[in-house]
This record gives sequence, structure tokens and C-alpha cells, in this order.
Amino acid sequence: MRRLLSTGAVLAVLAVSAMAAIAVPASAAVPDLTGRSYVSLGDSYAAAWGLPLAATQPAAGCDQSDENYPHLVADEFGLDLDDRSCGGAVIANVVDTPQTVGGATAPVQSDALDADTDLVTLTIGGNDLGFWQLGQMCIAATAGGPVAGSLDGNVHASCAEQFVVNTPAGPVNTLETQIDQTVAPALSAALADIGARAPHAKVIVVGYPALAPDAAHTPSDGCYTSLLQGLGFRANAYPYTNADVELLYATQVHLDDTMAEVTAASGATYVSLLADSVAHTPCNPTDAYVNGITLSLAPDSVPVSGLPVGGIKKGAIHPNAAGAAFAGTKVSDAVRALFAEPDPTPTPTITSTPTPTDDPSPTPTASPSPSATESPSAGVSPVPSASATPVAAASTGALATTGTPSVAGAIGIGAALLLVGVAVTLLLRRRVHS
Repeated sequence: MRRLLSTGAVLAVLAVSAMAAIAVPASAAVPDLTGRSYVSLGDSYAAAWGLPLAATQPAAGCDQSDENYPHLVADEFGLDLDDRSCGGAVIANVVDTPQTVGGATAPVQSDALDADTDLVTLTIGGNDLGFWQLGQMCIAATAGGPVAGSLDGNVHASCAEQFVVNTPAGPVNTLETQIDQTVAPALSAALADIGARAPHAKVIVVGYPALAPDAAHTPSDGCYTSLLQGLGFRANAYPYTNADVELLYATQVHLDDTMAEVTAASGATYVSLLADSVAHTPCNPTDAYVNGITLSLAPDSVPVSGLPVGGIKKGAIHPNAAGAAFAGTKVSDAVRALFAEPDPTPTPTITSTPTPTDDPSPTPTASPSPSATESPSAGVSPVPSASATPVAAASTGALATTGTPSVAGAIGIGAALLLVGVAVTLLLRRRVHS
């Protein structure tokens, strides 16, 4: 009798359990960042050299664009931006050394930081490694070389044969050595300085987009395209040998990994652009995030040794508008994650835990006198036991197949199970006492 009556209670407990299974996690909401202080630091990859100039510049010649990722991020969140990024900047210009550029002087970039700064972004280190110099030095006359620049005054088929040195321990990429010995410690010191100047700020270090593809995104015949096309200049040419494409990509991977490690050690957040842009290099000019090299006779082009007039069009080997938008999206995602706060009014949930109402072991009873009412008991007891098991199994199977049900669905399931439990209990009582 006790076991029969407890079957209905078990079903009732299952009803409560079904409703308790709905776990509604607290959602995350991004607070209103309107008017919060945002300082952007960095070099030409942060400034977006080659894109339309911003109305104000840290100094004439910084070539900062209002289409760069700092402006895009600031516009999205309504942040109060102080953009100190400047083309040609090295890490020292961020920390303690004013930058002379275009006949003017840009102040030390981190001077813009203070205890009220809420967000800092930083893209720096490429000029300490010599990105721009490499981009010019490694230009090749043909797919097989020679290249324009030389470290020793001799003619070389590639930059790779100049920067990769054979040692008893194997080949050593001296550019990677420079990253380890020069860029890494300087970046670490810069992040410590930023942390001291802006102790309450969220700091995001933004890496560089891929300037060369990996093997998977390199055509079988290589990436090389000449600077010349017919009697004119090719737009967005990519005049690099296969060996130098591999060198540039390997060097960027090492730089990206190193920047990520240094950033993590400082407690800041690192946003890598490399992996998601490796399919969008100038090797694929129809879908590139970075400009190739275009020769130009315009007076504002960058002079190149050997050319009596003109030079390289501004923006070469730097983000185009698509690249700036890509970087802006990646940084905005990081901003949302860093400033997200738990929803202060989460949806209340039922957390009750089912508690057994009866001892599952059989309870001894006195032997009753034979009567007409006792004889059905042996045949009745299996009925609720058999019916309860499939109900629970069906509920479990549905959850496993479809995922967490809606709140309304769970309440319906719970109510149905509760009614079944009550009905079975009443039925058992009526049959026992009949």
C-alpha cells in the first residue's frame, strides 16, 4: 500500500524536476560606453597609412586616417577617442621618445594616458623589426630574383638567403632572433609603462594582418607579379619570390606568437589578425585586406632608389579599407568581451532538488485476514511501476534530442506529470479501498 501510494508522489517529484531542469543563465550586457575615454597608440598599421586622412593629426606626416580601426571602434561604441597613432612610430615613440615626422614632432604617445583612461589599443613593433624596409628590399625583378636590397652589397636572388643563416644547429632566421632580442623586451616595457600610466584601463594589443600567405593559400606557381604591366604600372603588384613569401610568413608567425606571449604576461588582451587574414593577402588581390605595391608618378609617392621621379603609392603593404574594417570588427569583439557585465536582473529559476518521500525498501505489514479487497493488490502494484519508468525515459530522451526546452514547454511537461501523479494516486487509493 505504501509503495503504491508513493508511485504518485514519485511522478509529482518528476514534475517538479522537469521545471527545475530549466537553467536560464544570466545574460551578459555591454554597458553604455558613450563618452568613455579611449586612447589609441601605435604605428602606421593603427593609423591606416594610405586611407583618407583624418581631420586632425598628432603631427604633420603621421598620415592618420579617420577610417582606421580606432575610429571605427570609437564610432561603434560612442567612445571619446584620442588617436595618437602615427606612421613610422617605433616602440620608443610610445614610451618616452617624441617622433619627428614630416618636419614636425609628435609627442610621446603614452603622454595621452592617465588614471581616467578606460580603453587603450596598441599596434606597435613592426617598425622595430623593419617591416617597411623589408617590403622594399625584397622586391624582385623576376619570380627568380634578384631582389632590390642587399645586406652585404652583393646581388642576391632572395631576401631569404640573406636573413636565414646556416648554423651547426640548423638554419636560423635572424629576423626571428631580432624579434626575441629587440621587439619582445621593448614591447614588455611599453605595456608596463601603459599599465602604470592608465591603471584602470582595459588594454588591447592588436597584431598585424598577414602580409604573405601560408602554403595553403599560395598558388602552385607562386604569388609573384611584376610591378610593370605593359607600358604602365601594375596596380597592387606582389613582386616577391617564393622563398621570400615563405620567409615573410614564417617571420610574421613568430612575431604574432611573441606579441601574444608578451601581452598575456602583462595581463593585457591580445587580438591576433594573422590567422583570419592569411587568405586575404596581396597574393590574392581580388579579396585582399592589405594593399600590394603600386608604382606612381604622383608627387606624394614614397621615393624609391633608382627611380628619378615618382615612387611607391602610399598605403603599400598596409591595410586597405576592407582590412581596416576587418581589424575594427576583431577589436570591437574584444571590447564587448572586456566590458561585458552580468545582467543585473537575470530570469529567476527553480532550483529545488527532488527529495524521496518514502523509504524505497518494502515495509513489513501484518498478515491481513483474507478478504475480497486484498486479492487484487498483487496484480495492481506492477501497473504504476511499469508506467512510471517509460514516462521518465521519454522525458529524458526528448531533452537529450532537442536540448533545453523553453520555459513554457517545461511548465507544460511538469504540469502534465503532476496531473498523472495525482490521477494514479487517486486510482490506487480507490482500488485499494474498493
